[in-house]
Amino acid sequence: MRMKFLGIIVVVALLVSCAGIRPAGAADTVPFVNVSIVDGYVGEYEEYRVRFVLGHDVKRGEAISIVFDDSINRAGLREIVAEDVSIDGTPAGASARWSGHTLTVPVPTAVSGGTVHELAILRSAMVQNPRTAMHVRLLLKDDRAGTTLVSNYYGISTVSRVSPVSLTVEIPRADRVTVLVRFRTGRTGALMGTPAARFASTPATSSDSISIRLSPALSRVWDQSGSPDVWFSLPGTILAPRRLRLTSLSDRSKEQPDRHQKEATYTLDTSVGALAEVLVRLEFDRANVPVPLTTDDFVLVWTSKESTMVPIPLTGVPNSIPGDEDPDLKPDTTLPVITWKAQASAFSSRLVTVSIDIVEANPKQAFLETGADGSLHTWLNAGHNELLLVNRSGVHGAIVATDKAGNTTRTPIDIPAPAAT
Repeated sequence: MRMKFLGIIVVVALLVSCAGIRPAGAADTVPFVNVSIVDGYVGEYEEYRVRFVLGHDVKRGEAISIVFDDSINRAGLREIVAEDVSIDGTPAGASARWSGHTLTVPVPTAVSGGTVHELAILRSAMVQNPRTAMHVRLLLKDDRAGTTLVSNYYGISTVSRVSPVSLTVEIPRADRVTVLVRFRTGRTGALMGTPAARFASTPATSSDSISIRLSPALSRVWDQSGSPDVWFSLPGTILAPRRLRLTSLSDRSKEQPDRHQKEATYTLDTSVGALAEVLVRLEFDRANVPVPLTTDDFVLVWTSKESTMVPIPLTGVPNSIPGDEDPDLKPDTTLPVITWKAQASAFSSRLVTVSIDIVEANPKQAFLETGADGSLHTWLNAGHNELLLVNRSGVHGAIVATDKAGNTTRTPIDIPAPAAT
């Protein structure tokens, strides 16, 4: 009787296995399409990132199509070229076709079903946003299977936002970490800056600001090193790097290390135009990377004019430098070298041009200190500086330069009052 009962169990087990029970992990991934854009401003050429999963494989040369909203068009100023469109980083634009509001793209390499892929459309493809603010979505058509996937809604607005360029981390030596944040201001994102020397004398003057929030791993670098030296520049212009003034610092979820994020706001002392590329350089001394960085690390960036937080993912992972500094490396004891000269204007004896040269390989900060109590500071850069000053009753103060090892040079500056006329 017992043998008969066991036989029945075996038969049932075989029948169930024949009914198509699949091994663990073989479950299908649900097809989907998700779209994100970079600019989102009305009338602009847009950059798209279209992530998708299909229910089956697509062979090389077979096509998928992106159907845009009827309000979205393409400027026909030139043909789409290879680099304008890509799938998983492989150029696909050479064989792409635009018709009506549809972009058809033969895939350059096989696309696997059940796997996330990304189709990128650059601004150079000239796909133009609607000319009025609205929320739209797109369709992804699988031409071979005859199926259509509907994306999420995305917004087109008259309010611009910064656009990401890149985030990189450099580790030039074992005790230094440098974070470089690059972004571009939007169409309505011009920023106003007030020179540092005027902060004390014109407190009512308003300056715009840049805010940065670091991922948890990058926040740990900050916690280990303390506040970094932060430099600001405009790549491609003659503006020398300038220090940013920290005006606000906060910790988010500090009690949860895996979610802790540092958030800092910096005030500008120089103006930035719309659609301008900005480089913010955070230099951490006495630091290393306490946890491995990955491409999942990021910063969020926004400004006082464009308040939408925009993520910038880490591009590549820096190579760490193992070990401590070379014990034979001698400490830096070289002082910065400061020279200056003054030249009165030919147009007015009260105008004087002060030329200041600072020689220092590892500058930390430099400034011209003036005012009756030395409270007025005009920030300077390593290299050549020229200042136009108003000389009413003489200019008296000092030029101060400090390097990252703490060596400081203080050079008095004494320009007599102009002769009475």
